[in-house]
Amino acid sequence: MRLRRMLLSALALVLVPIGTTVVLSQPAQADPTFPMYGPYPAKTAIDGRGSMNPDDRDAIDLYTPGEQIYLRCQDSGPSMGGSGIWDYTREGHWIPDAYVTTGYSGFVPGVPRCLALGIDGHSSTGTIHGPYSAKVDIDGRGSADPADRVRIDAYLAGSLLYLKCQDYGLAVNGSTLWNYTYDGYWVPDVYITTGTDGRIPGMPTCTSLGISPGVSGNPGGGRQFLARTTLNGYHAKSLSASKVVDRYAEGTYITVMCQAYGELNYGGSAIWDKTSDGLWVADFYVRTGSTDITLNRCDNDGPSGSGNRYLAKTTLNGYQGKSLSSTKVEDKYPGGSYITLVCQAYGEFNYGGSAIWDKTSDGLWVPDYYVYTASVDIVLNRCDNDPKPTGGPGNPSVPGDPTPGSVSDWQIRDKIVNAALSQVGVHEWGDNCNPYGQNGVQCGWAWCSMFASWTWRQAGINVFFPYSGTFYTWGQSRGLLRSKSNIRPGDVVLFGSSSGASNHIGVVAGVDPDGRITTIEGNWGDEVRVVGPYDPVNPGPTHENIYAVVAPVNDSSTVWQNGAVTFDSTCTADQSSGGVDYQLCQETNGTQMRSVVAVWSRKDQVVRASVHLGGAGDWDSVVCQSTMLRANTWRKCATAWKTIKYGGADADATVTSGGSQRPELHAGMLKLRGWAQEKGNYCGPGTLQAASATMGASTVPSQNELASQSHTGATGTLPSDMASTLSGHTPIGMGYDFYGWYSFGDRNLPLEYGIDRVRRGINQGQPSILLVKPQLLPWGSPGGSGLVRHYVMIYGYGSVDSSAGATGEYTSTFKVWDPWDATTHNMTLDQLITAANAAEVPGDISVISPKI
Repeated sequence: MRLRRMLLSALALVLVPIGTTVVLSQPAQADPTFPMYGPYPAKTAIDGRGSMNPDDRDAIDLYTPGEQIYLRCQDSGPSMGGSGIWDYTREGHWIPDAYVTTGYSGFVPGVPRCLALGIDGHSSTGTIHGPYSAKVDIDGRGSADPADRVRIDAYLAGSLLYLKCQDYGLAVNGSTLWNYTYDGYWVPDVYITTGTDGRIPGMPTCTSLGISPGVSGNPGGGRQFLARTTLNGYHAKSLSASKVVDRYAEGTYITVMCQAYGELNYGGSAIWDKTSDGLWVADFYVRTGSTDITLNRCDNDGPSGSGNRYLAKTTLNGYQGKSLSSTKVEDKYPGGSYITLVCQAYGEFNYGGSAIWDKTSDGLWVPDYYVYTASVDIVLNRCDNDPKPTGGPGNPSVPGDPTPGSVSDWQIRDKIVNAALSQVGVHEWGDNCNPYGQNGVQCGWAWCSMFASWTWRQAGINVFFPYSGTFYTWGQSRGLLRSKSNIRPGDVVLFGSSSGASNHIGVVAGVDPDGRITTIEGNWGDEVRVVGPYDPVNPGPTHENIYAVVAPVNDSSTVWQNGAVTFDSTCTADQSSGGVDYQLCQETNGTQMRSVVAVWSRKDQVVRASVHLGGAGDWDSVVCQSTMLRANTWRKCATAWKTIKYGGADADATVTSGGSQRPELHAGMLKLRGWAQEKGNYCGPGTLQAASATMGASTVPSQNELASQSHTGATGTLPSDMASTLSGHTPIGMGYDFYGWYSFGDRNLPLEYGIDRVRRGINQGQPSILLVKPQLLPWGSPGGSGLVRHYVMIYGYGSVDSSAGATGEYTSTFKVWDPWDATTHNMTLDQLITAANAAEVPGDISVISPKI
């Protein structure tokens, strides 16, 4: 029994009010020019906020339970009540959507996004950073989601942007870093020249300013596009219809609700855009980023003459059948004219290795290769069910080449190996015909080197070497020849005796910790195959001699290690995504720490990882190269062991598998110092002693001293006395905060804020103390009095990026120290909540934590 361990629940139920006094302000006046949506009843009493910042209260109990609320718009912000959606009300206040009954768990259909109306409810704190130049035309997003476009072409290439902060969201071109502009839009960092591929030094995170990366969802009320010239607004889809002259000025943004086909207008286009004014404009002069329909259709009308109009790249014959040998009408369609197509089908191979034919409104057939449909595949309805001819051209799994130089150095190897892996099993046809020629299908030549060239082109390296020996001279002239002991995935290995007697080539897909390599090779048995693993120094009998290794880029990275996490550690929960399981751990070994990310691959796939260790006095970062892990293989990526001077260390890790980046992992752990409680009612003083020592206090008080200072009685220690006593023993000058007693889980202080406070405290070197029922601890003894309470110390955590939580990080695992017997334990979030059910309210927790 642990009846002497703790404090009576009656003591634990005393809640000290936390925070500063909130001043009641007058509500903003309603603006009658805005359309209103609602009414929607309030679920509970709701405070009005001046922004989407939970602490920015400017009107207490503004809306009473059941009161009908009208909305102007909705937007995304910090999560409250399990939702990241916020409502902007008729009275000009921000309120959490979770507290309003709208009938929807997400955005209400038809209610516009506030950013689309120019209303930015994010925190105004923070300074302007910049300017930074836009690399390309950039759409403004309402959240860190590439699909959440609020304004099209908000920033044109070469324009200057000013930023408030940076944060993380969905990946764009391999990067999850996003920038929040001073105009109130989210833009992918990869599209902006900031001088670094990572976080800008000194730039705050958006979550620290109360600006959440948000949730996805396009704004109600259409999208905004730039007018390329001054445009009339027509009352119908015809240039002869009545119009409002010069309705939309050049360079302004037009809100387009939908698009439709109508009368032919300009540039051969028959597309019309319907504006929020109910007028029609010619799409040819609206910068939508496409020559086709990109929004919802306004109606089902087809273009004049029925069918879809596409540009002829050159003068074309019209054939009576799907064959170049069938009868034809010569020069039927002049180059540069528009052809109306009614359907498409597979037929005889025609040009460029294509077997696609387009049927025109005249009943004739034209080779699709010379029609600008913006695709190398069928995009219209099928005319018939004829199958694609055997050996088909330009294998559909072969994508086009990205722009040379468009891939970041750190992505190059990943792109190469993923491209090679995607082609395994592709077989040649005919006379060595394969889809890896410089301009598509190539026949008549051995194609191992063409395949290797193609994989490098997928990484933005502009090469086409039909002969493998040319790789050698290319690498020699650029200083990219490597030794056999320094092979990396994405390199090519050249077989033979010299560049003049080069017989074969393989793309390195994987490098094992023992140095053996796995290659993916084209034209190996007339197909693309995985070969190995084998020793590059002695590759036989699989291969003859390797005479050279050529790297695609001059970079460095670390080889993956074998083995598992073996030392005392704090870990994130196991993550599983896309056939890969992964986990981040903070390991301790005496006075040293290191960060380790472990990966288990359930299929052959390319995996890359980066892991960072940070702490007072020392840090380390490691990138483990993109490598093809074979199915059912464990690997780990680890920093060096480092001695942390005081406090603890935090870790971050990212894992990329199959070309897609997984949610970032985070962990933190303090250097534990603690002793068992010396008396049955001393769990409070024992925990205070451990917390002070773990923070690196120069003089650690005895448990008797702490018991006296915290007024420990026969039944235990009050939480409020715990907080004030620990504040008196918090080291000064290390950037630490003093302690307070908090209860989280009610509507004023959400549970996720309590977990976040614990996490942030550990990040700055301060543990938290948790009030629990001892019999509900995973290692506790069942039964006992329901009145007994106990203190344990949280000194480590593991979390994963998510939309949950005020910071966008979901903390799911914790490292806990128990003073009863001076033991350490791992706990999940559910176990922690269960054990901390100290206030008799499900989900509530009481903690002594820093006043962050």
